[in-house]
Amino acid sequence: MRLGGLGLLSAREVGVYAFVASRAQSYVLQDHILRNSGVVKLDVDYQQALEYLSVSLPDFDIGGFSNMDTAPPKPQKTLANALFDKIAQSLGETFDLSQRQKAVIECLKGPHAQDFLTVIPIEGLGQCMSAVEYRAILKYRLMIPMYPEDETCPICRKACMDKYGEHAVHCKELPGFKYRHDWVRDVLGDILRRAGISAKKEAPVNFLTDPMEGRSTLRPADLLVFGWTGGKHACVDLTGVSPLAGLRESGFVAGQAIRKAESKKVDKHAKACADNQHVFVPFAFDTFGSLAPEAIRLLTRVHKVVHNSCSSTGGQGFVFNRLGFAIQKGVAAQLVARLPALLM
Repeated sequence: MRLGGLGLLSAREVGVYAFVASRAQSYVLQDHILRNSGVVKLDVDYQQALEYLSVSLPDFDIGGFSNMDTAPPKPQKTLANALFDKIAQSLGETFDLSQRQKAVIECLKGPHAQDFLTVIPIEGLGQCMSAVEYRAILKYRLMIPMYPEDETCPICRKACMDKYGEHAVHCKELPGFKYRHDWVRDVLGDILRRAGISAKKEAPVNFLTDPMEGRSTLRPADLLVFGWTGGKHACVDLTGVSPLAGLRESGFVAGQAIRKAESKKVDKHAKACADNQHVFVPFAFDTFGSLAPEAIRLLTRVHKVVHNSCSSTGGQGFVFNRLGFAIQKGVAAQLVARLPALLM
């Protein structure tokens, strides 16, 4: 899941790992059943499996799995992480990856890029997608072509509708471009409301503007969070970017696009907010669901509020997972809007 499902594993690849994890996880039960039977705990099959793992994972200490007292408390998760790390490291060696494929894999490793995968479908919270939307978002993340190649965008007439859908998620003239921004804003506002944090959407503050253009660009705050820092209200400004827009053959750095977008927002609005006794909070995210540092700080603080107000330990999942799902739902809407009718 940490790579969005890239590279489905075969039974041959995971068989030995699953066998060892199952045996290690059931040590106590085995001891109870076979205590007086005279059966040797480490039979030949299990010893061979441990030897195979020690060879295939030379940097992983497999010795603890040979004894009930030294086996890790979560053997399946421990071995799954080891297997995943091995596969992720060998992707570039095993396959001849294109520049785009390498970039997407790095994007999928970004902070909170996989949060949406564990969301429980709840229609009342907007945590649901149609089958067409879900297929579209998975194709986008798995780099499965969706559109005819080299077809000119029928809306902006300025670029080609690349087959992977990149133009569809960043063309400002396509229907639904603002939908993604507004949907994520609405979900974030609802998260704040449910956490008991007072906030207002599209709040007029009379000072958010582009310094280069003056009051002609005056605009409201996407979200105004009351008394957020030291009694000062916070102007939260959302921005979504496509990290692969203008991808070049070299020089791609995962996370650079959202950090750059965050920095631009700070340069544009932070001083005006400070001059008017407000704080400015940029909320930048990309089409894969990765979040910029300031966005993570905001949601982490919201998570703490949720955690302190309820006994459940799933507050962080509620906050980050729901927001991540909202981002993917917005991207899916943009992709589906341009899908050929035959592919829907």
